[in-house]
Amino acid sequence: MLSADKLQDMAIEVWKRGGLDALVKVSPFGEKPDPSRTIGYCTTFKYVVGRTPAQMEEIVGIKVGSKLSNGAEIFAVSPLPNRGSFDLKGYTQCPGGVPTDSPAYVSHPVYPPGLGAPQWDLARVPQSHLIWLATVRPGATFSFPARNLPKP
Repeated sequence: MLSADKLQDMAIEVWKRGGLDALVKVSPFGEKPDPSRTIGYCTTFKYVVGRTPAQMEEIVGIKVGSKLSNGAEIFAVSPLPNRGSFDLKGYTQCPGGVPTDSPAYVSHPVYPPGLGAPQWDLARVPQSHLIWLATVRPGATFSFPARNLPKP
């Protein structure tokens, strides 16, 4: 069995590859980084590129038409977090890392199960690590060349 430290090391190695494996944060339209707050839940670039804000909501486990109804802000995370500064949360079909068939699962009206994108909670990483990539308007598709992402 892999330890949490080993799993975190593996996640960091994936993010270091950059490109489609780059670590990104999806936020509601108009939201700007606040260095006094932590980043929170993130996924990788390949799960949001080529998608509309509504599709992003469905993939990452946000009720469609709620948080991204006015559009989305997409940020890269740089520098990457270190081991111990984030929590493993599995995939979005298990909200918060809890399987929906578990007795510990509590349904949330805004955070339904997603479609299976990996997720990590950057619970100890300040939002000063966010680099803005794009604003995506409702109905528009997030288009950004992976080769133009900041180096991890």
